[in-house]
Amino acid sequence: MQLADRTFDSATFIAGAQKAFEMVVGAFAAGSRDQLRALLSHDVFENFSTAIAEREKSGETLETTLVRITTADILDGEVRGETAFVTVKFVSEQINVVRDKTGTIIEGDPGHSGEVTDIWTFGRDTKSRDPNWTLVETRSPA
Repeated sequence: MQLADRTFDSATFIAGAQKAFEMVVGAFAAGSRDQLRALLSHDVFENFSTAIAEREKSGETLETTLVRITTADILDGEVRGETAFVTVKFVSEQINVVRDKTGTIIEGDPGHSGEVTDIWTFGRDTKSRDPNWTLVETRSPA
């Protein structure tokens, strides 16, 4: 990665990725499309926006409390053309509660947290002066 981007530092990257993770998880739960748009690639934004729209249509709300990020480890890094990609495995402890339009809990337990594992890939144009990375893919572990 440092051959393509001399300023790349894995510790700094992980710190930024963790902040991005917190922001994206919170914005997704809140349905904040404006905040998500700035952090996500077009395709990932469209997927998240569709999920938010489905929640809104059914009158459901998602409450997410990110208790802590247990681990955040770089799994892979590669450069394709002028774009660098770094894949990170996040293991976090979260409280997720879905409520229907009357406020009744239909999924989750506000008094119970669970472990959540996400694998996210971030991308950045190495020729750009913009140092920010964008979330370009999300998946669950196989």
